[in-house]
Amino acid sequence: MKNSILDKKYSSASSTDSQAAQHSSLIGLLIAAVITVVLFNVPYGHYISYPFVILGTWFHEMGHGLMALLWGGEFMKLEMSSDASGFARITYGGRITGAFVSAAGLMSPPIIGAILIMAGRTQKGAKIAMGILGTALLLSVVIWVRSIFGVVAVGLWGAAIMACAFKLPHSYKPFVVQFLGVQAWASAFLSWDYMFSDSAKMGVSDTQAIANLLILPYWFWGGVIALFAVFMLLVSLKIAFKK
Repeated sequence: MKNSILDKKYSSASSTDSQAAQHSSLIGLLIAAVITVVLFNVPYGHYISYPFVILGTWFHEMGHGLMALLWGGEFMKLEMSSDASGFARITYGGRITGAFVSAAGLMSPPIIGAILIMAGRTQKGAKIAMGILGTALLLSVVIWVRSIFGVVAVGLWGAAIMACAFKLPHSYKPFVVQFLGVQAWASAFLSWDYMFSDSAKMGVSDTQAIANLLILPYWFWGGVIALFAVFMLLVSLKIAFKK
């Protein structure tokens, strides 16, 4: 009887410790999300978070390219430069298709980020998610990336994530994949001005492109995408840290 009471006490203490660890991880990820978005949008912040800015550019441009393929278009190549700018050369037809392709650059990262965050609920899920992401990065180098800088940068990211998937201690994998999920999510906000602007370095912004193809101004579509991104983050965190 005495041993049974002690077992219950130890079980209760273990459960409390587990909940405290989950709470700490959740707070840590939220702080990481806020810091990442801020660094993306303050002077010299890009230099501090440069590797993740490069990864964010890859998420953005791959979103455009894969959405074009999904709608029956072509994804010919992806170019990236050392200033973290990127360009996906694609073809597609139709106004609706064009709107989806334009939106995909900003909306795909929050979706992928949410998937990675939820995958981090278990060690097995985290390993699988890192393996898939690492494979996608390396395959994109072979199939689409056509600039020297892009090949090196994306290749290094792919190799690093694959190494984490197979060499990192299992207990660390959930947080690492969830942190990568936060970086993917935050890449939708690589430039707050870009989301709420009608112009870009190489022409019109994605939100202005949507406005040109559909109705309502660019700032409306920027607001919709920003709210969608926040919604995806909150939902993924709720599922990942569900008691």
